[in-house]
Amino acid sequence: MALTDTRVRTLKPAKGKAECLAADGNGLYIRIRVGQDISRTWQFRRKEAGRLSVATLGTYPELSIREARLKAAELATKRRTYSPTIEEAAEQWLTERVDQTLRTAEPIRSYVERAVIPALGSWRVRDVEPADVARIVRAFRDQAAKSAKASADGRPAARALLGVLKGLFGYCVANGWISQSPAAPITHAVIGAPSKARDRVLTDDEIRLVMTTDAMQGPVLRFLLATGMRISEAYHGHREGQHWVVPSGFSKNKREHRVWLAPVALAQLESHPWAAQKFRVQHWITAIAGGWTAHDLRRTFSTRINAMGVPVYVVERMLNHTFDGVMAVYNHASYDAERRQALEAWSAWLAGFIGKRPADVVPLRQASQAA
Repeated sequence: MALTDTRVRTLKPAKGKAECLAADGNGLYIRIRVGQDISRTWQFRRKEAGRLSVATLGTYPELSIREARLKAAELATKRRTYSPTIEEAAEQWLTERVDQTLRTAEPIRSYVERAVIPALGSWRVRDVEPADVARIVRAFRDQAAKSAKASADGRPAARALLGVLKGLFGYCVANGWISQSPAAPITHAVIGAPSKARDRVLTDDEIRLVMTTDAMQGPVLRFLLATGMRISEAYHGHREGQHWVVPSGFSKNKREHRVWLAPVALAQLESHPWAAQKFRVQHWITAIAGGWTAHDLRRTFSTRINAMGVPVYVVERMLNHTFDGVMAVYNHASYDAERRQALEAWSAWLAGFIGKRPADVVPLRQASQAA
């Protein structure tokens, strides 16, 4: 029943109660609270997606019934339901989902703290548009490209940020705070044209530089060249006997990767944990070595070992690649013996590359007997 001034002034809570609510219609309520004085507060209430939102409009009689109805009608038209700030939503997402489902949540939390909160932290979730998401991703790409840690003009960092934003706003949709994610229509096209696929393979002189440099980055680079691993696998793996083990959580195909440590690779572990941070390794390559990348060492490893006559399916296992088509279904061989033999031969070639066997490298025959 619609409220009148007389009813609002005479409404009281039931005996033993401190307050009561009376509805006027269209989501408008008056809350009567009894304390030292009686307060009468206008509220707009709406329940959507299982969540009740309450907006305080003002107090009676300062805000008349007519004015309260106009405000309620405006809110009902706009359908302004509960909407947390981006910072509030992000923290809830990180705590409830990311921290609970990912083994390493720190990278995602870092993107949120460095890129999302500074740009959108105080915004309401409902107010973010696709254009805002695109703008933030592009700005982060340009910012990352200026960093010494950057690769590929900041595009990998921008792709990662877009994935974080899609996850965050997908969580907001699931909670009923918005009906559609503003990140959903944004594709990688917003990041820019894809980089041309690299085909860089190190020359003999560049391999000699890797094998002889006494820079603190040297052990990492030699380890990558000797094993064919990705740089993240070198930093997140660990040694078990004469194998380097990359846990499934740090492997690109989510499978544990075990790599036989031939002499040259073993020699580099005397400097492990690595003295140089990952971004400093790439920075050194750019500044000193002439612009190839750490991943080009992996391509060099594959190219050279294939040229040595190692069967391609063995090389693919050495790189921890998955097979395609029928082979993926029927071939689950690990080729451990063949991989070990190939790595020993590759290590011997690298050791001889600098004209003599390094003093701290275990001879091939001795290493084989020790195993």
